[in-house]
Amino acid sequence: MPYRPTELVAFGPELCKEARRAGKGVNESYLLVHRVLTAVFNEDLTRVPKNSLQAHLSRRLQENLLATG
Repeated sequence: MPYRPTELVAFGPELCKEARRAGKGVNESYLLVHRVLTAVFNEDLTRVPKNSLQAHLSRRLQENLLATG
């Protein structure tokens, strides 16, 4: 069963906190989370186990954090 957008967006606040802990400002953290969620909406998440969704989103955020420096 595909994830509903609300299930994905619910992880947004925690992802923003994670970005801020990595040293990003408030605005930049929101932008990074927006990029992650935009990309994830285009993925086939049926292959990601439901209990691993947060880890998947966190990994995608970490990739974006590394890319932005």
